[in-house]
Amino acid sequence: MNDKIYLTRQDDTLRYRAIAQRTLAQDTVCVSIYVALLVSAAQTDQAELQRQIRDVLSRFIPSVDWVFSTLHREANPTVGYEQINVKASARIPSAQNFNLNDRARRASREGLTLSGAVVDYSLPVSLVNKVVHELRGEIVSTALLELTDFEQQTGRKWRIGDIEFGIGGRGDEYTAKGASRSSGYEDLLDPDGEGLSGAERISLIAEITLRALAEK
Repeated sequence: MNDKIYLTRQDDTLRYRAIAQRTLAQDTVCVSIYVALLVSAAQTDQAELQRQIRDVLSRFIPSVDWVFSTLHREANPTVGYEQINVKASARIPSAQNFNLNDRARRASREGLTLSGAVVDYSLPVSLVNKVVHELRGEIVSTALLELTDFEQQTGRKWRIGDIEFGIGGRGDEYTAKGASRSSGYEDLLDPDGEGLSGAERISLIAEITLRALAEK
C-alpha cells in the first residue's frame, strides 16, 4: 500500500541542475614567516619592538602590510635577555614569490632573524565570497530567462519554486557558501597577461525546482 499523498500532479514540477563557474588568476599569494627577536629583559615598549620587526620585514618584502600572530616572550640562555617569537603574514604579489628563504636570511640582522617562509596559494576568502555571490545571481537570472523556453516546450507557464545552491560531488573542496574550488586552470588565463601565476576555478551547482502555474 502506498501511503504517500501527492499534493500536486507529478507533471506540475520540473527539476534540473545548473552550474556557474569563474576562473580567477592567483595574482597574489599569502606568505607567512617566523620572526625571532632577542631583546633586553627590561624592554617592554611594544611599539618599538614592532617597529624593529617591521623594519626587517620591509627589507624582506617591501611595500606590503604585515599582520602578526600572538607575540610569545620566553627566557633566553643569554643572561639579561629574552626571545620574542611571532609569526608575520602578508598577501604579496605573485611576482614577489621567489627565493624567499634566501631573501629572509639576507634581510635578517644580528638579534633579529626571519626563517621558515610558508606560501599559501589560495585565493582570498573575501574575493571567493564575492564571486560566489555573483554566481548565485547568475544562476537565478538564467533560471528566470529559461522560464520562457520551458513554457514554449511544454505549453504551460512556470515559476521558480525553489533553488538549492551548493550541490556537488565527492572529492571537492567547498567554501562556506557551498561553492567548490579547484586549481590547475592556468591554460584558461589571458595568454597576454604579465608574470607567472596559477589559477583557481570557483564552481557553484544549484538544483532548481519549477512549479507549474495553476491553469485558469
